[in-house]
Amino acid sequence: MDYEKEKKKLLSAKTPEQYIEFSIKSKLEGPKKSSITTEWLNKSGYSIDDIKYARNRHPFWREKRNKGSYERNSRRLEYHNYYKTDEKITWDEAKLSKFYDLNQEGNADHELARIFKTSIPAVNHIRRKFRFSTILLELEKKKPSKAAVIKLSGHSESVLKRLIKEKGKK
Repeated sequence: MDYEKEKKKLLSAKTPEQYIEFSIKSKLEGPKKSSITTEWLNKSGYSIDDIKYARNRHPFWREKRNKGSYERNSRRLEYHNYYKTDEKITWDEAKLSKFYDLNQEGNADHELARIFKTSIPAVNHIRRKFRFSTILLELEKKKPSKAAVIKLSGHSESVLKRLIKEKGKK
């Protein structure tokens, strides 16, 4: 393999998308490509974010990233399942209020699951109810205050969706 030839080809790329395409087809090893990438970025005026953006949209990397995603997600959900009892969790106003505050602080779904001794899907369910409640309040031209969001979150997701659909038509 001719290093200079491969390097020249990579450096000839005009766009981040073209650079990613050439990089995938290149026979060079990772560390060598990395130093050439830095050189290409300096020469072209593009940023590393431009490269990341192009890479995330390339079919090769999409497929590679998605391989095993079902298994990874299943392991993650099982690992962070803190719901270890037969008792049904009651999401009363106090729990919803605490959840609202912790969610506003930007806690990750697995952290909220651990705190509330529940599962990640349950955390995402409450987040959706909060989001639907906020949307509904905005459609009604009301301020989505904590109290109002929590009050509406007492309804089921399907009720909230139906109300949003009805308000959206007006």
